[in-house]
Amino acid sequence: MSKFKFSFSLVLTIILVGILSTSVFARGAYWGSLTGDNSGWSFKFINTSDKAKDFTVKVYSNEDGYTDALYSSPVKTAVAPHPEPTGAAGEYVTVTVTPDNVNFQLGVIYKFVLVDVTDPAKEVATETKYGVTTVNDTNKKLYNVSDDPEMVDVDGSGLVNANHTGLPGAASKGGNKHGFYQNNTNSCAACHQTHTAAQGEALLFKDGVYSTCSACHDGTTGAYNAFATSSAETTKEIAGTFNISTDSAHNGSLHQSDGSITVSAAPGGGKSQAVWGGEFNCASCHAPHGAGSTMENNLNMDPLGWGGVEYKALPTGVTLDGATDAQKDSLNGKLFKDLTIIDLDANSAALASFIKPYVVAKKTITAADLSTDKTKEGYMYSRANVQVGQKVIQTYRWTGKAYVRDFSLWLRGSSREAANTVLTGAPATGLTIVWRDGFAFGAATAVDAVSKAQISLGIDVETTTNIRSLFDSGYTNYIYDSGTEMSKYCASCHTDYLSTVRTNLTGTYTQAHRHTTGKDNLTCVRCHYGHGTDATIMKDSNDESYFEGDHAGKLDYYVDPNPSSALKRYTGMSVCYACHGSGGQFINNPANEAIDGPTSTIYGSHAVVNDAGVQYDDGEAPLKPGQPGTRE
Repeated sequence: MSKFKFSFSLVLTIILVGILSTSVFARGAYWGSLTGDNSGWSFKFINTSDKAKDFTVKVYSNEDGYTDALYSSPVKTAVAPHPEPTGAAGEYVTVTVTPDNVNFQLGVIYKFVLVDVTDPAKEVATETKYGVTTVNDTNKKLYNVSDDPEMVDVDGSGLVNANHTGLPGAASKGGNKHGFYQNNTNSCAACHQTHTAAQGEALLFKDGVYSTCSACHDGTTGAYNAFATSSAETTKEIAGTFNISTDSAHNGSLHQSDGSITVSAAPGGGKSQAVWGGEFNCASCHAPHGAGSTMENNLNMDPLGWGGVEYKALPTGVTLDGATDAQKDSLNGKLFKDLTIIDLDANSAALASFIKPYVVAKKTITAADLSTDKTKEGYMYSRANVQVGQKVIQTYRWTGKAYVRDFSLWLRGSSREAANTVLTGAPATGLTIVWRDGFAFGAATAVDAVSKAQISLGIDVETTTNIRSLFDSGYTNYIYDSGTEMSKYCASCHTDYLSTVRTNLTGTYTQAHRHTTGKDNLTCVRCHYGHGTDATIMKDSNDESYFEGDHAGKLDYYVDPNPSSALKRYTGMSVCYACHGSGGQFINNPANEAIDGPTSTIYGSHAVVNDAGVQYDDGEAPLKPGQPGTRE
């Protein structure tokens, strides 16, 4: 969790904490600079929206949890818009806060917020983070926290750090911050301190994972801003934003990743200390040292470590109701040992009935198995350059009704690590292993040399910032199996919510009938955000939001009426109506009108069309207008 510690030297320190969103420059208001002396603090900003607006600056304190404003500056009315700012002096507006307005005290955290008065429902245009150094009561200077060595360690150890860990640019030499390091890297210094760390286990320069991550990802350094102000673009993203409001007008909810809860708080998960007892923080989902390819937002390849938990069926005579926590955890294990390689060439019906949740089989590839179409299963083989006549060793997954090819990543470690994939008997040459897609291929002699396998399954989600890349087969960046992998990823913690059939009782920790989530076109993030949500980014069944459509600007229309908004993309249960409301039994649904007659507007991004005007549903049946996603 984030904890604040103060270091006092000849230069006393006051920290003013907030968030400067690098992404708001083109869609809200932008802090241009902050200067100050003993007569006051002057804030300069540009209105980068597309219309004239009124602004004020509010000052908050951590003493009441930033609840009540200590001061609100006089409103700057009708500030001229500059949607394409050049930085010219005439574009800036100045707001001044004097010492008479706020009696700043040492040891108190202050937050300055520029507020859009014209649209109070959106309220926050941007927040800012500054430090105030005080030599004496009549000589004050201000510094941007991220630019000043004395300010960077606000919640760190408070000890002198000659390497200046955490300063923007200081750790940029020799590779990316999160993976793809070079041999002359200094990237370690972006997060770690060797001798003066604030957190012991990982020698972090901030006091905890959440504080370390948010030091850069709060919008102050140019890195991805996880706390960005909501906008129309946010509704199309996978994550949403942590910058949400939980009051009754917004009913926001978020993944509480500040370390204040354990992973066992996840609905649909287990309670054993061994697997579920760890702190839930940013690193529960993201891999700080990199994971997968460059497109996956550093999503952890094995979020809860299931690749190192051996699968074991329940002992004879033990039912799920009577199983221990450890036995239930073993049922969900993704480490499968001593697997026989099933030969589908010799027996095509060998996978007709359940054996284990995951098995390994081999077969000879035919032309029908390959495809250059990214929406087809065969694309996974073709992009690896598998040829007709070669053999493939492939993971297969039980859906509850049948085995299907599975493209979960094969984890590879060392003999000292539990999560490790081993193909016993594999030749030194002639066998190509496609780790990220969970299969190996080569000439028949090379494949047949593999006598058994130990498979450790991870997750590799291929995606972009736009949610359509996961489920929409008509979208340019869509890749087969991406949405399914995303659902598996969520199910690392929300284990029981992964289901491919709703007619059967499913679940390891609880048994129930569940909506299908184990398919690309029904991926978890089609209905939920990853970081947080509130009424400003929730949609209705026509894929319209607070920012656009018939109810634009009407916050009360989009606020979720349930006790929790549950990270949903859609208000209430409107997501159900979007997909299932097109039948004749539902009266006056706009989707019915679209189905019954021609229309130039397709509502719901799942009702997208390709260049030929054909609607797609993950390569299956045509979609019906009114299904949820991104309204284009």
